[in-house]
Amino acid sequence: MSPKKPKTTVKQQIIQKRNELDASFDDFSTVKRINNFNWLRRQIAYEEPQALLPVHKKHLDETNMSNIATAYDYIVEHIDQEISVEAIRNLHHILCRDTNIDGYKFRTMDCKLRISVNDMDYHAPDYHFIEYELSQIVYNLNHSKRDILTRAYDVHYEIIMLQPFDDFNKRTARLIMNWVLLQNGYRPIAFNKRGDKTDYIASLTARANGNKRQYTDYMSKCQLRTQRAILKQLHDSKTI
Repeated sequence: MSPKKPKTTVKQQIIQKRNELDASFDDFSTVKRINNFNWLRRQIAYEEPQALLPVHKKHLDETNMSNIATAYDYIVEHIDQEISVEAIRNLHHILCRDTNIDGYKFRTMDCKLRISVNDMDYHAPDYHFIEYELSQIVYNLNHSKRDILTRAYDVHYEIIMLQPFDDFNKRTARLIMNWVLLQNGYRPIAFNKRGDKTDYIASLTARANGNKRQYTDYMSKCQLRTQRAILKQLHDSKTI
């Protein structure tokens, strides 16, 4: 009896899909690659807010979605820039243009998240320590020896739990995570499915309560799902 083939882990599948995507892009025309970039940009800037935000899509603010698109363009254009506290603040500033949120500036009040830890509301760290805490997050991101997927998922979670700004912390965290992924040869993650509104918060809550596996499994699933969707869009797209 022949031995069973070892099961491929999700992380291994993600790496395989990255290699497949790299090879596929070489086989497609410039027009198809541009179409694919625009499709992914729309998933992150327009489809993702409709999936994640706790409002009906007809109430979504076009300015906010346009700002996400501009911020996404920024990280693509500055793919080789080292991520710093200043870079995170500048990205937040882009997200806040023409809104009632004071972009770039750290919050100056205490806040709590829609996340419970041990059945109690989670309160973000004291605002007096935001700059120090964010500096530590950035240092760990740039100097850790952990694999890049772990570092990307971690910086996303850590920024959300710190809540450095008055608002738009989650979208800032998602863009920083995607910036890390792009810098290391991966495509961004799009949280653009109907179930993501519930599953996204559930994964954050699970990690805050000590279940890092559930959080990592969810992030990995969304990353692999996005990779597959990118490949499908490449193959299915038509050029005129």
